[in-house]
Amino acid sequence: MDNSDKKLPSHAKGKAEPPSPGPTRAKLEDVASLAKVSLATASRAINQPDIVRPAIRERVLRAVEMLAYTPDRAAKALSSGRSHTVGAVVPTLGNAIFADGVEALEVGLGARGYTLILAHSQYDPAREFRQIRSMLEYGVDGLVLVGDSFAPDSLPLIRQHRRPLVTTYVCTSRQNIAAIGIDNRRATYGMTRYLLELGHREFAVIANTGMPNDRSKARLDGILDAIGEQGIRLPPDRIIEAAQPTIVAGREAFRRLRAAHPGVTAFLCTTDAMAVGAVAEARREGIRVPEDVSITGFDDVEIAGETDPPLTTVRVPAAEIGTLAANQLIRIIEGEPIPMSTQLEATLVIRGSTGPVAAPALRKRRPRAAVV
Repeated sequence: MDNSDKKLPSHAKGKAEPPSPGPTRAKLEDVASLAKVSLATASRAINQPDIVRPAIRERVLRAVEMLAYTPDRAAKALSSGRSHTVGAVVPTLGNAIFADGVEALEVGLGARGYTLILAHSQYDPAREFRQIRSMLEYGVDGLVLVGDSFAPDSLPLIRQHRRPLVTTYVCTSRQNIAAIGIDNRRATYGMTRYLLELGHREFAVIANTGMPNDRSKARLDGILDAIGEQGIRLPPDRIIEAAQPTIVAGREAFRRLRAAHPGVTAFLCTTDAMAVGAVAEARREGIRVPEDVSITGFDDVEIAGETDPPLTTVRVPAAEIGTLAANQLIRIIEGEPIPMSTQLEATLVIRGSTGPVAAPALRKRRPRAAVV
């Protein structure tokens, strides 16, 4: 028989002991008192350190460390009407362009005392709507989104909550939203004009427009605009709309296009990942780049400069987009006006994956052995 209960006082049998009280949590008033500054100065030193004199800032931060002070976000939100959090929804973090932008966004927000809440929609508008709704329920002070196409209920919900919003990676919005980004259509128009100047007249496109993606749709439109001006019509079967912007999708699309249209000399891809796949598949099939075919990407992620040959692409200034999004959203939150359209430069980066069209006789010669 277990007699362990006999060792316990009668009042303790079957009851949990109440937790012993912990140390009192330090308040901002304690920090200010220890640092010998006003409450307002202590708050600025913690939330906006760049505008506080270094000597005072050091005193406050030393007091913060000594007291193990952490801000009470809930109390701060009740007193100020702000949570000092910002929500952002991006399509994916698998693309370095979005990862770089998010990093810059978080740094910019953190410098002004805001915390970033992040979600990724996987290019699914319904999923994006649910994430937006959750962030609004959490009480974010504002939102950062991507592009100019959303689920029908997303923008009405944001406006119902009276929360400021900026959208990114596009420079204009049809939705009356402040937009910060590039002109995707103009960027691929310039890329295609460059290929036309190299003598290319036989084109194919690998586009990640098999999902809701207004940026890639604009890129495809820019390509069609440029070749259309030269009287060139691109048949639908020379455009493959991939469901995902991946290396594997690029390989498969290049394989199909090359088999169906061996006379194509220029393959334009709407992301670098798909262009990397196209270059890899060309190499596997023994097709020379750029002697036999030229291949272009879009984004200028780090790997674009490391392929063999390096990719000709369009550079998207993701970090600058993230920094500007943070600054402009906080300006709206604080009641300041901002421009409705901020257009950044999308630079054409010419590398070794593009070149002049070779003479037909040279293109038809026996290809080198395929590389597996």
